[in-house]
Amino acid sequence: MSSKLLIHLEEIRQLPEITLDKLADGLKDQALLVLCLISILPFMQPIPLPGVSTILGLIALLQGIALMFLKKPILTKKMKVIKISHERFEQIFKAAEKFVSYANKMSIYQHPWVSTRACKIICGAAIVFAASFLSLPLPIPLSNFVPALSIAFICLGLLEEDLILVLTGLSISFAVIWMAIFSYNLVMEMFPGFL
Repeated sequence: MSSKLLIHLEEIRQLPEITLDKLADGLKDQALLVLCLISILPFMQPIPLPGVSTILGLIALLQGIALMFLKKPILTKKMKVIKISHERFEQIFKAAEKFVSYANKMSIYQHPWVSTRACKIICGAAIVFAASFLSLPLPIPLSNFVPALSIAFICLGLLEEDLILVLTGLSISFAVIWMAIFSYNLVMEMFPGFL
């Protein structure tokens, strides 16, 4: 499934001007998952990135909502007109080639349930929750990495229609829920009467 990604990106590569809206149109059914993956790539490292996490987390959150209800990406007017230079797009294309090679190696158990509406609603809800946590400017180690990892596995699993990858992403989402409870308790201890 993710091999189609390279075909769509190759078509977009030929356009004279590339915007986020044209990228979403060119990626067709895979657009919202790819936009979600692109938005979480900076967080695939253990060091938190406050400030940037709020903006990119919002993009991932919108795509989670889109996965549950619309089946197409949600982009604001400002997001649609963001231009991507051909040099930057080449970097995206090379990253996509690596992604496809890794995805083909990781995908081991394709299952028809992954393409059902119920699965997409569950995965969309998990992405929304993980992206919400990722958006918080928390100075806690791994506070960006763990939600980003959850989103990455879910998106990869949906692209590859791989049940194991989706379940791995959902399991990591439970870790994010635990992190949210831990963070809430930490804030309550440090600032009694805060809420």
